[in-house]
Amino acid sequence: MSYIPHIPKYTPRISLDISPRTINKSAQIALFEDVSPEEDKKTPFMGLSVTDYELWGCELDLEVTNAVIADFSANRLFKEAGRKVENPDFIIKGEIKKFCGKYQLNTFAKASSMMLLAGAIVLAATRDPMVSVTFLPALAWYSGIPISTNAAEAVIEMRLYDNKNNLINTYTGKSIDFISASVYKNKASQVVAMTNRAFSKAIMQIRDQILADAARLGF
Repeated sequence: MSYIPHIPKYTPRISLDISPRTINKSAQIALFEDVSPEEDKKTPFMGLSVTDYELWGCELDLEVTNAVIADFSANRLFKEAGRKVENPDFIIKGEIKKFCGKYQLNTFAKASSMMLLAGAIVLAATRDPMVSVTFLPALAWYSGIPISTNAAEAVIEMRLYDNKNNLINTYTGKSIDFISASVYKNKASQVVAMTNRAFSKAIMQIRDQILADAARLGF
């Protein structure tokens, strides 16, 4: 059967190269608001969700904010970026519109698993060998057909304000990643890396949009 790894705690991380240009201004980044669907955080049957707070303790709003601050600081998008900045030139407010990373069995695998379980129960109770035909769909797993999927998606919005709270512009980054796998090539352990890759791509899009505005508006 497909192996589901234990993830003690998921931490959102951004992996990007240094910004091609540093905006010589400071930015105060407010705590992002998590407005992502609750369904995204639920752990699927015989699967996992990296943003299931009850299982992994991921505080998405705080940890996404910290990841953005770490990237904007380390990769020099702004001269200074942080939660508390003295006399900031800009204020950034963000929303997490979608953020999920899930591993789950596909429809065929779920159905065949239930048939296998039901067949085993009936066989134990009746000893009827004809019930063994319900085992056949589960055996198809070992033919190499896809039985599981990894899906990761990030949609992040940031609003850039000047220090008088006038909106300069709104930026949105979106990224989706999806793979299927057989029982012989289990991809469950890759869901964390896929989720952070989708997150990184979304932030890269926003960074590019901010730099384009900096060139256009001269800040």
